[in-house]
Amino acid sequence: MKIISIDASLVAVSLLSENIKVEKFFKDLLTEAARKKIQLISSKFLNLEVANALRFSIKDKEKSLRIMKDFSSLPIKTVVLSRTHIYLAIKTSYELGTTVYDTSYHILAKAYGAILFTSDEDYYKKAKNLGDIEFIG
Repeated sequence: MKIISIDASLVAVSLLSENIKVEKFFKDLLTEAARKKIQLISSKFLNLEVANALRFSIKDKEKSLRIMKDFSSLPIKTVVLSRTHIYLAIKTSYELGTTVYDTSYHILAKAYGAILFTSDEDYYKKAKNLGDIEFIG
């Protein structure tokens, strides 16, 4: 089964309906995952980052909580990064001039032989030379 890694930018942009193309792409990934054609993985950071994006993008608390509840049931396997992966993430973040959070999604993808799908154009531009990453935007 093909493994796809996703980051918080892709999920947040989709859940907040900020980009129709990204939203459709994400829905298609979810459909493929539900059909067991692919496995979606992400870092345990995903839950907190998505919650934070909802908190600061949606004024209506109840709407935000509904979206978070729906998000929690999506077929995304979240993974705890090992100490080795965290070490690689911080090392790589210094080399790229990026956050450890953004870099950790990429390190996770590489560890699982996956491709990282991101909607974070700034991170993509800095990290594309590492490979195993695709910008969706």
